[in-house]
Amino acid sequence: MYLGTPQAALAFVVRGRDGAILVECGCAVAFASICAQLAQIGLKPSDLKALLVTHIHLDHAGSAGHFAALGVPVFVHPRGERHLVDPSRLIAGSRAVHGERYDTFFGDPLPIAPSMIHSVADRATIEVAGLHIEAIETLGHARHHHAWRVRDAASRVSCTEPDLLFVGDVVGMVSPDSNYISIPVPPSDIDIPAWRTSMQRLRQLHRETRAILTHGGERNLGTHLDAFVARMNEELPLLASLVERGRKDPSGADEAYRAFLMPRAQAAGVNQALREALLGLAFRSMNLAGIADAVARNRFAESVE
Repeated sequence: MYLGTPQAALAFVVRGRDGAILVECGCAVAFASICAQLAQIGLKPSDLKALLVTHIHLDHAGSAGHFAALGVPVFVHPRGERHLVDPSRLIAGSRAVHGERYDTFFGDPLPIAPSMIHSVADRATIEVAGLHIEAIETLGHARHHHAWRVRDAASRVSCTEPDLLFVGDVVGMVSPDSNYISIPVPPSDIDIPAWRTSMQRLRQLHRETRAILTHGGERNLGTHLDAFVARMNEELPLLASLVERGRKDPSGADEAYRAFLMPRAQAAGVNQALREALLGLAFRSMNLAGIADAVARNRFAESVE
């Protein structure tokens, strides 16, 4: 129920030979719902061998502290560790972006004891619950972003099934019950040249890899990458021009952005209620602020490939 919308954000249970892990955990306000859903498949939070978060934005890691308090170790990119220990800056930044929606749809994350956090470097591997897990640093959307490549530990050398790749937000968001890819570019961390590098890294993986989007579920990696890159390359030049326009005419810039987004989303199957919930003023303002910040920091480019 992220932003009050069913299936807008997802968390995933992966069962290995020696137990189960959770990948992503939603906002703090989702914790009770996640626990109820775990119970439906015969699991308590304390049964989980690990929690992996792709990055520390609150729709991905907001309830991590709740799980850690019940004894679940949390695995994260090294740059995310300190913000899970002390989430005060994360809370302040999220409140600034989401305003009055924050308390309803996000909620404050709990701080996590350092002993419960495991930072994982790029290309490092862990083995837990009978699973072999590799961290693949995929920056661009966030400076603390990993994709997690998961396979059975016993067959990691010659796996007969396509790998699972939990990709967070590095390949965008797909709106529920549609094929519409939206581009999340929140302020502070956006780095388009780094995002281009991440696309190159993902291109090196097998195209048949099962890409698991936090916002969108399972996709074929190769097919989805092609579509995502096309969307980014279409939208980035427009965003740059709207940032410039917005310096003198912010309402006009927003209206032009709305006129760009809404017909495309409608054509891809997103109904009107979802368009307003997921692509409304808050989303558009966030994206324009994110690109303005990237331009100011010299982290902008007009394409990711």
